[in-house]
Amino acid sequence: MEIIGLKTFKAVVDEDGIRGAAEKLHTVQSNITNRVKKLEDELDTKLFNLVGRKLQLTPSGQQLYQYACQIIQLEYQATAAILSNKGSYDLRIGMPETFAAVHMPMVLKQLKQKHPEIHLKIFTDTSDNLVQAVLDNKVDCATLGNAPDHEELIVIPIIKEQLVMVTPHDDNYEQVMFVREEGCGYRKRALLWQQEVGRGGEDLMVMSSADGILGCIAAGLGYTIMGQNMVVGSRYEKALAMQPVSHGQAYVQLSLVYRKDSPLSEGIGNLSQLFSH
Repeated sequence: MEIIGLKTFKAVVDEDGIRGAAEKLHTVQSNITNRVKKLEDELDTKLFNLVGRKLQLTPSGQQLYQYACQIIQLEYQATAAILSNKGSYDLRIGMPETFAAVHMPMVLKQLKQKHPEIHLKIFTDTSDNLVQAVLDNKVDCATLGNAPDHEELIVIPIIKEQLVMVTPHDDNYEQVMFVREEGCGYRKRALLWQQEVGRGGEDLMVMSSADGILGCIAAGLGYTIMGQNMVVGSRYEKALAMQPVSHGQAYVQLSLVYRKDSPLSEGIGNLSQLFSH
């Protein structure tokens, strides 16, 4: 039983089919099919049944999936532990784009200077996707807002950021709330605030970047709820007004999260300590 076969099998389950697994593993669908067939031949059992147009795990497939997850996790831990013991290793850090722009530059510079043995690799995504990326070992750790309480994760609070209502400086704007896409921690807080103050009937405008949102607000197209540090220092700051939110949660807790079984906990701890300086 080869590790590539187990990774392929797990990808078929996680990505809900052959096509999704092929895209995730950057290969053709025939390779996925052949690897799964080889695994079934080795185990002399069917792992999937075709129900309509969807693959459904058999009881044997469900059992193998649990073991595959454990084996793949152990492979990652072994590789990471050995590389870190050699005195030079990669640390994959996930973060939302806005966090990368506002909070991370100086911290990453200090980490590079103080710990040259750590080679940084940066990945950006929404907070929700980053939680899953940590659990799936796609990144070693992630910085995100409102981290979930999860039995497999360690959560280290690093920054407490004030939530503010952002409007044009002249207070002349459309009754439209601008937010980021699904999965953004600030979006969740903004929508909760909107409901709590009785403005849930207003139009919603979704944009892919905080900079784009601030530009539209500066032009009088609407308002938003976001972290104060995302506005301070931006190119639109002088054209905007901020006031602390009047209802609900006043702050967003930004945290560093990683798996409890991570072999790179020392490097992650070095990173977390830099946020307190």
